[in-house]
Amino acid sequence: MAHSGGVVIVSNRAPVTFSRSGSGERTHSRGAGGLVTALNAVSRRAEGAVWIASAASDEDVRVARESEGPCEVDDLRLVLVEHDAGAYDLMYNRLANPLLWFVQHGLYDLPYAPELGEETLRAWEEGYLPVNRSFARAAAEAISGAEEPVVLLHDYHLYMVPELLREEVGEGPLISFFVHIPWPEPDLWRVLPSYIREGALRSLLRSDIVAFHTRRYARNFMAAASEILGAEADPARGTLRRGGREVWVRSYPISIDPAEFEEVAESPEVRREEEYVRNLPGALLVRVDRTDLSKNIVRGFRAYGRMLELHPEMRGRVTFFAQLQPSRGDIPEYAAYAEAIRRSAEEVNEAHGTPSWRPVELSMQDNFPRSVAAYKNYDALLVNAVRDGMNLVAKEAAVVNRRDGALILSENAGAHEELGEHALTVNPFDLDDQAAAIHRALTMPPEERARRARALRETVLSNTIEDWAASQMRDIAARRATSS
Repeated sequence: MAHSGGVVIVSNRAPVTFSRSGSGERTHSRGAGGLVTALNAVSRRAEGAVWIASAASDEDVRVARESEGPCEVDDLRLVLVEHDAGAYDLMYNRLANPLLWFVQHGLYDLPYAPELGEETLRAWEEGYLPVNRSFARAAAEAISGAEEPVVLLHDYHLYMVPELLREEVGEGPLISFFVHIPWPEPDLWRVLPSYIREGALRSLLRSDIVAFHTRRYARNFMAAASEILGAEADPARGTLRRGGREVWVRSYPISIDPAEFEEVAESPEVRREEEYVRNLPGALLVRVDRTDLSKNIVRGFRAYGRMLELHPEMRGRVTFFAQLQPSRGDIPEYAAYAEAIRRSAEEVNEAHGTPSWRPVELSMQDNFPRSVAAYKNYDALLVNAVRDGMNLVAKEAAVVNRRDGALILSENAGAHEELGEHALTVNPFDLDDQAAAIHRALTMPPEERARRARALRETVLSNTIEDWAASQMRDIAARRATSS
């Protein structure tokens, strides 16, 4: 279904960032990352959609102040929301990322963290709520006058927007909320103080559709809403009822644009980086990740070291190439984890390396062409996340790999629901399990490698980013029909 007019997409991150050139001319660059790519696909299907996002750069703020309505940039209609700097810092750096992200990915060492109290309440009341209110008001203005408005809200920065938007405009708009990170089991959600865990759930249930990447996360959400708020859950229908409202709970596994990735894979930039990758000695074990605690990078290096310990005949016959993009270095836990990554790589190199061979080659820089070059040439790919909403690395790599590479995949990655049958499944906390999987992946018979690699690629091609967007728009149309 192609909507025309009245469709609003809301995300914290904008699809473009504005800046000034050396000559003083305003320029813009397309945003990177899976979420922006995915929402671009939704925007293409919702003709005339308005995209609302935070003004991030100084030039973004100037654009926000100059614009009385959506600004036209490339093929987008964009509204940038200027937030109070202090409020945004509290929302983003004190609540959304260090608290919600950690709880939903199960990252806390619970005997010691988190310690919640006055500062948490302040971050909620003076940061999260005001920023969410700004988004709600911008969305209300954007749908003003639309006959059948549709508001598509995205991710954990915006949990209170459905309730605040209803306060602004009532029940008129159809609200779909997509959570792109894991939704934990109810007991883990209870780590949050009552005003957050109950407030966020109440707000989300003011939506018409709440969606996730996997059936597991949808089930966890329904359980949390039922146990904490007393909502009536119907798992067979995928619905929750509370206060006379019915909410559809759905799963739509996000994907990629295979044609776009194939084009990138054959670009001159990637071909140049392949020279580096192909010169690494032996078989190639690869990981491509952000330096995020949820990615489980340290355990991955230790599991590899354990494999070399158990199989000394593999020494000198394999290189573990880790292409890692620095992430959230201003958050203390992330800075400490980046150091732990470096130490763990060096520990493996010191324990097993020789004058002519480094077991681990670590690259901690933002180098997308080198990432794709690694995708094309791996013999084994390690994706051992503690938890992941999806993990698009597994899908991207499966499409462009040229060596019938084997995928080692955490059972807690969202991608496992689709790809697990054709991957080597691992417990992300079990080093011996991961070590065994690494060895098996590197010694797998060619026929099995080819069969698994072909099945992985076909699975990804059967559900592209366009399919992901289309399935949501179909359900939006169906939900609208049931409520009219």
